[in-house]
Amino acid sequence: MNTPVMRQYLEVKELHPDGIVFFRMGDFYEMFLDDAKIAAQILDITLTKRQNQIPMAGIPYHATESYISRLISAGKKVVVCEQTKPDDPKAKIMSREVVRIITPGTVVEDNLLGGYQNNYLSLYYKEKTSVYLAFADVSTSELVYFFFSESEKERILDTIKRFSPKEMIYTDDIPPLSKESKIILTQIPKEYVPKKKGAGIDTVVHVLDAYLQYNYRNQNFVFKSPRRIDETEYLILDEQTVSHLELVENPNDKNHTLFGVLNRCLTATGKRYLKQRILFPTRDENKIKDHWDKIEILTQNKKERLKIKESLGDLIDLERVITRFRVGKALPRDFRGIEKSLTAVTLMKAVLDGIGYDFSKLPNDLESLVLEFQNTLFDGELPVFLGNSPFLKSGFHKEYDEAILAREKGKDWILELEEKEKKESGCSSLKIRYNKILGYFIEVSKAQAKDVPSHFLKKQTLVTGERFTSPKLEELERAILQADEIIERIEKQFFDRLVATCISLYEAFLTLSNEVASLDYHLSLTEIKEEYQWIRPEIRNDGIIEYMDSRHPVVETFLPIGERFVPNHLELNPKENAIAVLTGPNMAGKSTFMRQIAINQILFQMGSYVPAKKASLSIVDRIFTRIGSGDNLTKGESTFYVEMRETATILNQFTENSLILFDEVGRGTSTYDGLSIAWAILEFLSKNFPKPKTIFATHYHELTELEKGAGIFNLYLDTFEKDGEILFLKKVKRGKSKQSFGIYVAKLAGIPETVSERAKEILVGLESKKREIKIKNEEPSLFGNILEKEPNGLSANEEKVIKRISQIDPNKIPPLEALSILDELKRILQEEN
Repeated sequence: MNTPVMRQYLEVKELHPDGIVFFRMGDFYEMFLDDAKIAAQILDITLTKRQNQIPMAGIPYHATESYISRLISAGKKVVVCEQTKPDDPKAKIMSREVVRIITPGTVVEDNLLGGYQNNYLSLYYKEKTSVYLAFADVSTSELVYFFFSESEKERILDTIKRFSPKEMIYTDDIPPLSKESKIILTQIPKEYVPKKKGAGIDTVVHVLDAYLQYNYRNQNFVFKSPRRIDETEYLILDEQTVSHLELVENPNDKNHTLFGVLNRCLTATGKRYLKQRILFPTRDENKIKDHWDKIEILTQNKKERLKIKESLGDLIDLERVITRFRVGKALPRDFRGIEKSLTAVTLMKAVLDGIGYDFSKLPNDLESLVLEFQNTLFDGELPVFLGNSPFLKSGFHKEYDEAILAREKGKDWILELEEKEKKESGCSSLKIRYNKILGYFIEVSKAQAKDVPSHFLKKQTLVTGERFTSPKLEELERAILQADEIIERIEKQFFDRLVATCISLYEAFLTLSNEVASLDYHLSLTEIKEEYQWIRPEIRNDGIIEYMDSRHPVVETFLPIGERFVPNHLELNPKENAIAVLTGPNMAGKSTFMRQIAINQILFQMGSYVPAKKASLSIVDRIFTRIGSGDNLTKGESTFYVEMRETATILNQFTENSLILFDEVGRGTSTYDGLSIAWAILEFLSKNFPKPKTIFATHYHELTELEKGAGIFNLYLDTFEKDGEILFLKKVKRGKSKQSFGIYVAKLAGIPETVSERAKEILVGLESKKREIKIKNEEPSLFGNILEKEPNGLSANEEKVIKRISQIDPNKIPPLEALSILDELKRILQEEN
């Protein structure tokens, strides 16, 4: 351990204890001690030992990116430590310096990123009782932030989950992440935080800039134009809603999502833009109309649309390329991609102008950049790295052209000179050779050495012959041997100049990228709208949501060939029919119907057309969903607890402008408990005015009795029954379902016939008992004779009954609970007899 090299390693490791140190030693990056053990397991490489005791593993320096990618995917940080020339020329070992710290949230290299997806680095910064939550995509230079009160932990968590950052940095207070979170946490030094208090977003930007400059050892990278996301401007979708509606992810099939259906985008920027619009639909009526107007223009100009799509196919991911430039990761071939992209944009601009589609004018500086590329760069394919092949245009730089010619033709020139000298001197043994010590030389045999021409200059005498040079050979030698050095110097000079020019146009590139992303987004929505015959909704301001023949966009897209989606009507009126109690059998389509209403509302507020025959819609502020079941065993939370916690969030946060979807609330506990809770929730919602637009799917048929309450009405999924077989018509109608057909569904699922038949018998018995109780309940008071007695004439048990009856409010108690109480009172009287 006590060797100079290991001391260097340990010094670096002490400064970076949470990273895997890639320690450069010759042609390898070596890892030692625990780093070696961890890396060997993740990378599946051989674990050896240095000095027979120090664990060690290594990878070739030229193949690092694939290994780094695997470590980053495993949530690790990589500290790249390179060899440098020592300050002391007498030093016996090379110096070493950390040149880059690669973390999951700071990567910009294409092969380390997840395709087009955003790769967020998050910052949690607390200032007194306020919290700034920032999300920076280093690969695209995007920076957005939120402002919360410290007490809004649920909203903070929802926001973090929606962005799914790969890494989160913080200063003092640890972010309120769940225990199962896979986000890499990094506490940054206090010196990153300015001493000036109350600077707000300026502090956020400063901290992020400082972290990136530290990781990249680059003072040029700074975030510009941070954008605050004000939730009053957007339709709020919490994490449960995003998950329940399967907007961007589906655990079973990644294509069966709203994003999967809408994604016809041809550019990476367009795909990212689409995902953001799904997760952050607007509440701005003018923005919605602007989206529709652009879709309408593209719809009316199909021929021009095809030309635009052809040009879009030539575009590279400008956001990420220009960001790589800013962190010193530019490649020569990037210039050709930029040139093709800007040329394609110019062509698109001409087409879009012709059809009246508003598209930003290409800045003059970017147009000039195209001309500079065309005048400067090699006409063919540009190299991946400088020096691999020509980079500059022929005729652009005289010295460069001569060096290129010398490199390409040098061998031919030497052979031509050899042939010429051999012929003119008459020395048949004459050869022109090369070695590292003498360079190029003319070699002649001992016998012919006396016949060489006078311009030959002796260079070396051998036993077998003589070696010479000549003015012409020296001239060729200089040209050939200096060619690579000249080429490298000139290419680097112009490469750096072009990189600097591109970086100076950074804002123009980002503006252009946003315009391209928006165009790609509208093209995608136009294609979907035409293929599936979606319609442009009407916007209304009275809170009403009304659909005629609405459809589920995802389910409809993936229906088997030959099947047709059954459309449905719906009107939710916050003053009258605001709360729909939806009943119907399992498998009848209740969940699909509810989800399609929510998803179509999102489409509407994205500025998309919607799958319906007609739609007249109001903007909502939030969509809440309580759909599906699941426990959280790591927290000791049962399915019912999770259900009630999500329900509590809804009841505490909804407004009159919200859209709420409840699916089978109360099913996780006993029948009476669950029914009572569901009943109370509906009453609570109905007391508001105007009322939140709500669909409440349930198997508690007793809840349909609430239809007489203000704003509550019944809907059901229709069925057709014949000869014991059930046909689910999936048609929503006004009224209530007759029964749930649960036993029939169990039979379809493969429950043994003996079980399903026995279940039918039990059901008949239960229904009979229920009817018996109902009849008794509808007769004149079962206890009327007791109530007519004088108080002093009552027995002890009769007094109990009177007291219990006095505690019952028949207008508030759920029906099944009332029936249970009647049974209880009856038992009390029977005990006396």
